[in-house]
Amino acid sequence: MNVFERLAQAGLKLPSPIKPLGSYRTVSVSGSQLYVSGLGPFKDGKPIVGMVGRDMSLEQAQDAARLTMLMILACVDEACGLDNVGRCSRLTVYVRAEQSFVQHPQVANGASDLLLTLFGQDNLPARSALGVHSLPMGIPVEIDSIFELKG
Repeated sequence: MNVFERLAQAGLKLPSPIKPLGSYRTVSVSGSQLYVSGLGPFKDGKPIVGMVGRDMSLEQAQDAARLTMLMILACVDEACGLDNVGRCSRLTVYVRAEQSFVQHPQVANGASDLLLTLFGQDNLPARSALGVHSLPMGIPVEIDSIFELKG
């Protein structure tokens, strides 16, 4: 079963890929590595905004991380085709949260669990989850990532 079939089986589809909002590439290919710029959650073409622990629950933040990963996958697909991707090797998840919020890894699971569904346990990435005070446009989650092309 390919990635698109797994997405469909999970009841998910890729959004339209976002275009860069500044002087950078959304996806930069170097050898067999794909470096994806920090991206955030979009729903119906608009960014999701809010602060975790104040404006949104853990579950809503996990959904924002999942939507962010779908946007990342859409940009990767546009750049080189998801069928050419072997795995995601690295995630850095930034969570815009209240100072007392400490469940950053659980927010990041929203993105990682989607990768688990698509690529399997053996291909889960290394990951960091960090709390930050602000993110562009007021989004609650930003994720940058590294993917590997199939050999």
